Amino acid sequence: MKPLCAALLAASLLLLPIATVSAQDVSPATADTPPGNSSPKVELPEGEDQPVNPFLPGEQLIGISVGLQIPAFLVEKTGGGVDNLDLGGSFGFSYQNFIARGFALGGNISGAFNGTIGGGSLFIAPLGLTAAYWWTKLPFEFSILGEFGAYLMRYDGKGILDPFAKAGVGAYWRISSGWSLGLQGYLWFVPEVHYGDYSYLSQYAGFVETSIAAVYHL
Repeated sequence: MKPLCAALLAASLLLLPIATVSAQDVSPATADTPPGNSSPKVELPEGEDQPVNPFLPGEQLIGISVGLQIPAFLVEKTGGGVDNLDLGGSFGFSYQNFIARGFALGGNISGAFNGTIGGGSLFIAPLGLTAAYWWTKLPFEFSILGEFGAYLMRYDGKGILDPFAKAGVGAYWRISSGWSLGLQGYLWFVPEVHYGDYSYLSQYAGFVETSIAAVYHL
């Protein structure tokens, strides 16, 4: 064998392992890249970029809302019942802290006002503890909420303090890493309880809140 051929053969044998390793390092996604597309298609492992529920313990939310307050029912019905109440407005401020994946506890302070056909006014100011469950299907977020507490009511200069409950749902659009905007719908249960000789005045009212909400993710 000529020295030149022997040298070429030896060099080829030395370079063979390097070429083999280089070929193994080529990503399959590069081979699948369509002609004319210089960016390889990278497939992330399923579920890695979208966790089952991204609301993790320790995360916090602050929410503000404004909307309509719609009289729904009144039991025992006196006079014209809810027909005596006009469409009103509502507002609220809330805080929630996640204690488990998707599950949050917090508090809410809100207010609502309705006029009457007689020119009077009804104002309700609830303060409650809330429990909510959140989940997401990006870019949308959803919540189910329950609240229990107490409310202060003023009607034509007279006040009363009684228990209060609220339940409903919310749907939001995540517009940035910090903010979500959406719609909420809640049913307020507002009992007016009297005792003793005035127990016959007890009545139980319901209102539907439909509101626009902004949620800030801390």
